[in-house]
Amino acid sequence: MSVQPSIKPPPKHAPTPLDERIAAAFRAWRIRYLPGNKHVPKPPKPKTNFSMFLRTWHKRAGLFAFVFMGWLGFSGFLINQSPAWGYDVARVKLSWVMALYGLHPEPPGTGLMAGGHWLAETMDASLLDGKPLAQRIPRQLGMAIGGSADKPLLFVAEPDKVFVLGPDGSIVDEMSGYTLPIQAIRRIGVVEGKPNKVVIQDLDAYATTDGLAWDKLPINSDVKWSEQVPLTDAQKAKALPYSRPSVSLEHVLVDAHSGRIFGAFGAWVINFVGIAAILLSISGVWIVVRTNKQRRQARR
Repeated sequence: MSVQPSIKPPPKHAPTPLDERIAAAFRAWRIRYLPGNKHVPKPPKPKTNFSMFLRTWHKRAGLFAFVFMGWLGFSGFLINQSPAWGYDVARVKLSWVMALYGLHPEPPGTGLMAGGHWLAETMDASLLDGKPLAQRIPRQLGMAIGGSADKPLLFVAEPDKVFVLGPDGSIVDEMSGYTLPIQAIRRIGVVEGKPNKVVIQDLDAYATTDGLAWDKLPINSDVKWSEQVPLTDAQKAKALPYSRPSVSLEHVLVDAHSGRIFGAFGAWVINFVGIAAILLSISGVWIVVRTNKQRRQARR
């Protein structure tokens, strides 16, 4: 018995060849646009009413405000958490952020000199010979050298403290309160002719060589008081890497939240976002009321 080959029925919707589809598209274009052919009018647009207009602009305003409203909510949350998360003390030093504030690295112009060493205060650190100290001394009144020839010591005065440093910047001692012969310090220097005898003064002056024993200095003693002096270009170059300006992270968040970080333009963008939010609220209420009214009328 011979077996007849099975014949599958053709597909109900055979695909149109590519050349036929291209020809059909070309005929439709020729009929519509070429001269002498009957122009096929476009389907008329639906008549725009106030509700359609409002819906269209509601969508557009929503897209405009979407990103900004998300950022405003997120940044507002971070600002509220700033004290708990330490953003009020964290510092931002990114160069492009500082450029937005118009801040640029600027080394100090003056510093303190004593015994061939120099001390300067920058935005980031207290520098001794261009190297940062382990502990900052921000309220520097002056610096004097004491100790002995084989073991020199640097005395740096603040209004209520005296720091004793080694030549390498290490903290040897920190004196304040009862460990000092006076409660407040106005200036610090060395006795003329005795370069290792350090003097601090309020109303009375007291001298020491090691910071342990203080002797009251006679009134007529000659003292060379420490003063700020200009730094050389080489010293400024060493201080430049530690002179980067910084702003608290909380301050950056507040300015970014309000748009002021980008100047007047950024503030106006946030203003427009606020206006868009008001319009979205009004239009949203109108659309809901209008839709509910139409549904009630349709049920009747």
